[in-house]
Amino acid sequence: MAKIQKFVLPLLACVTLLTIYIFYFSSAKGLGSFKDYDPYSHAQKEIVVKLLSERGIEKIENGQKTLFYVEDRQGTQLPIQTEKSLPDGFENSETIKLTGHICGGSYELINIEID
Repeated sequence: MAKIQKFVLPLLACVTLLTIYIFYFSSAKGLGSFKDYDPYSHAQKEIVVKLLSERGIEKIENGQKTLFYVEDRQGTQLPIQTEKSLPDGFENSETIKLTGHICGGSYELINIEID
C-alpha cells in the first residue's frame, strides 16, 4: 500500500500539468465559433474557420471585392467580403484565421491569415 501512495501524488501532478497544457497553452485549438462574438460589440477577435472552397472564391463589385464562404465548428456558414488582397496559397488552405467582428449579421474583416 505504501508503494502505491508514492506514485499517486506524482501521477496526479503530471495529469494536472498535462491537462493545463492541453487546454490552455496548446496551439492546436481547432475551429472557433461565431457564437462567441457579441453582435453589439465592435471588439476585434481572432477566429479559426474552415474555408469552403467548394462554394467558390469570386470577385464582386467590378473586381474590387472578393467573396468567399467560411464555416465554424458548429456548422454556421458566413459569407466574407473583403477588399484586402488574399494571402498566397489561400485557395488551397483548409483553415484560415480571421480577425474582425460581427455587425448586422455579417462579418467585418480586419485581417486574414492562412492558419
